[in-house]
Amino acid sequence: MKQKIFMLLAAVLLSSANLFAQSSEPLKGDVNEDGVVDVADVVAVIDIIAKSQNDSETTYYWYVGQTDPSTMSSIDPVVNDSSSPGWRLIGTNLPEYSSSNMLWNSSNTIGLGSKTTWYLALPKNTIKVYSAGIDLTSDLLESTGTKVINGATYYIYSSKGTTRNLGYDIY
Repeated sequence: MKQKIFMLLAAVLLSSANLFAQSSEPLKGDVNEDGVVDVADVVAVIDIIAKSQNDSETTYYWYVGQTDPSTMSSIDPVVNDSSSPGWRLIGTNLPEYSSSNMLWNSSNTIGLGSKTTWYLALPKNTIKVYSAGIDLTSDLLESTGTKVINGATYYIYSSKGTTRNLGYDIY
């Protein structure tokens, strides 16, 4: 009988010791709150990062004007007309541009003001400047580098000559 009581007492003590060992404080690194820190927590962190990146879509623009975009820290001004210099909205994805799907059509002329150097900023380095289907990018423009604005990388070009108006196809 003494042995049974002793065993019962030992079981009760071990149970209560186990309860005291468990804390109401969450474990550091237990991201999924399952009581242990393991590989499942690493997977949970990766899922959180992937979800946050998908939630914040990048919005793309393109720019033409007399201010060097490499000196800019924001997309401003955004213009909605077909004749003013500034940033123009593309959207949250970048389509493949071609002569049948142009970013900009030369039937719209952008007035640049005084006859001076102009700049072009494009979100893809494969987008070029054309006239009558001929790529004039290397004849008209000089690459001056890239600039990241609002999470998008822009390829910046400076004109080799001066003009008052931009009247080229861009695709």
